[in-house]
Amino acid sequence: MALQRCPGCRKKISESAKLCPHCAFSFAEADLEKYKAVLEQRRQHNAEINRKSVKLHLIWFVIFAVVIGVASWWQNGG
Repeated sequence: MALQRCPGCRKKISESAKLCPHCAFSFAEADLEKYKAVLEQRRQHNAEINRKSVKLHLIWFVIFAVVIGVASWWQNGG
């Protein structure tokens, strides 16, 4: 008997199970398609968060570089 992880609760269950005995996740084809759609939505949301995070990091890097540049210029007698 092979085991797989339930996508709903991540517990190991039989590959032949139609429902997870722990969380009642359904392995019917229609339910799996709904689950895949939810996963794709989450992936897109996380990708958007990552893009915003990269922009924020770049802004902070530029601010840091400007502060270091101004401090260096001022230290050298500006």
